Amino acid sequence: MADTDIVWPVGTTDRDPALSARPMAFNPKGFLVAILPGAEGAEQAATALRTAGFADRKLRIFTNEQILGDYARYAAQQSVPRRLVAALTDDQETLDLYYGHARDGCFALWVHVADDDEADHAIRGLASCAALHIRHYGHRRQSDFYLQRPTL
Repeated sequence: MADTDIVWPVGTTDRDPALSARPMAFNPKGFLVAILPGAEGAEQAATALRTAGFADRKLRIFTNEQILGDYARYAAQQSVPRRLVAALTDDQETLDLYYGHARDGCFALWVHVADDDEADHAIRGLASCAALHIRHYGHRRQSDFYLQRPTL
């Protein structure tokens, strides 16, 4: 799979689809997200996953500034229909958790995983890392591993 074949559900960089090209409801499938304390923790986790056999194209680190900046741009670009769908479908607890960790200075490492076995392999690869929260957006269900909640 080429990098261009992975449609990342977050991020509003020039590497990502335009907001208008994204689904109305946020419902990613096939991703694992690890919340890590700062740049060093994120790099250590990415290195651990590379060592476990994950290719760079399947890993994406978002800094806390990118997370908060992307959300501000996303909110500013939302059309009225998108705002209505977001109001009905967004999980406020998830948003508070993700952006709360970003406000605390944490980074997010997103990993593209093809299936539950690959997600399990990634979680084992992250076992020695200081992850605060891990979420797997599986094809059938979502799973969370809470290790520490944000302070804000």
